[in-house]
Amino acid sequence: MTSPIQRFDPDLIRVGAHHLEAFASANADVLLAVLTSGDGFEVASYPPNLAMTAKIAAMSSSMQALSEALTREAGLAKNRSLIIETDSGTVLILGLATTPRLSLAIVARSGELLGKLLWGSRNLGKKLETSLRK
Repeated sequence: MTSPIQRFDPDLIRVGAHHLEAFASANADVLLAVLTSGDGFEVASYPPNLAMTAKIAAMSSSMQALSEALTREAGLAKNRSLIIETDSGTVLILGLATTPRLSLAIVARSGELLGKLLWGSRNLGKKLETSLRK
């Protein structure tokens, strides 16, 4: 398997990893934060090197694309996020306005308040978009 370092620009990986680590450090119930390419590959993650990260990246990219297609078919405005809630936690997937197309997947324990997670994740997305435009 090709590592993110070989597949993506080192600056993209560095910037992504920096923002993901800062976000996870400020949100104790966040278990995983992954920046994912439009074709489902991990760009950066925090914590790094977890076995599940590649699968989460692939599935979250596909789910982001499906949610965009669903909202388009339903005649709704641009999709902002996809939320999956379970008894033990939440997965939040956000599409980023970047070129190339990227998305952000956040996995959090059930102790994390959904509103706080959504607010923090959207702010993280904005920071990533701003940093990646430079």
